[in-house]
This record gives sequence, C-alpha cells and structure tokens, in this order.
Amino acid sequence: MNIQEEKISLAQLLMETNDPDIIKSIREILSKKKPTDFWEKLSPEEKAEIEAADNEIAREETTSYKKFIKKHR
Repeated sequence: MNIQEEKISLAQLLMETNDPDIIKSIREILSKKKPTDFWEKLSPEEKAEIEAADNEIAREETTSYKKFIKKHR
C-alpha cells in the first residue's frame, strides 16, 4: 500500500470513530510530528552570528579555503 492509500485508509477509520479519546490521541500525535525550523531552536547569540556571517558574505568579505589553509600552515 502506498502512502496515499494509507492516508485515505486512516482518514476513513477516523471518520468512522466516535471515540473522543481516539480523536484526541491522533491530534496529539500529529501535533508532535510537525517539523520545526532549526532557526527557532537557536539562541539569540547563534542567530546573530549567522546573520553577521551572511552580511560578510554579501559584502564579499570572505576567504577561500586554500588561502585560509596556506595562511595557517
């Protein structure tokens, strides 16, 4: 059974139930599975560092890997 058939089957089972506990359980399961953006898990300091790096890239204030390695050998 492919994913679309599986979803239809689950939807049919859900439509047939009148048990509020089952419906509540399904809602809780689906609510927990929502993907979260990693950005929301970062601290304000981490976000600021990433934004500063993005600004440096936009201003072309970057160094190639080769130049960096050559300088630090």
